[in-house]
Amino acid sequence: MKKTLLTATFLMAGMVGLMAQGLVGFDNNPYLFGNSVENGGTENYLVLDMTGAPVSDATWTAQLAYAGGQDIGTAIPFYGAAFPGVWAAGVEADLGVRTLNVPNGTASGPLVVKIFDGGGNLLATGPEFTHTPIVSTPPSGTDTLMLNFRGFQVPEPSTVALGVLGLGALLMFRRRK
Repeated sequence: MKKTLLTATFLMAGMVGLMAQGLVGFDNNPYLFGNSVENGGTENYLVLDMTGAPVSDATWTAQLAYAGGQDIGTAIPFYGAAFPGVWAAGVEADLGVRTLNVPNGTASGPLVVKIFDGGGNLLATGPEFTHTPIVSTPPSGTDTLMLNFRGFQVPEPSTVALGVLGLGALLMFRRRK
């Protein structure tokens, strides 16, 4: 009897821990969101490159992270020209589902999406957003959508480089005087 009671206690504790973890579907496919521009709404969920066009480079990756810097899961590649501006969460073994350190029904701390080029260089960090994991009864396909995420544009690296170069030139000229 003691063994049965002890086993049941451990199983219940394990289930409570499992139920407490909130999930987020790390996916920006605009066709999943009812309010996306592609569905006749007003919101943009795509990531745009320096020219303002959706990212079509399949070597780029998107990484979900807490705003403080801790990555959540692994980076996911973009689809490329076949579906520009969208990372390919559906091709991952875990289907892009990430576990947050918050219970269901509680808003997460601010999250961000970081964009990397094919060489692993950080190109941009998107605006902060929150996610409230929910589990409806019966479960719905929209329970884990990143509803507060908004698409953003990756700034042109040459613009940043020119700004730094100009600042350096100003400091040099000031030093001579």
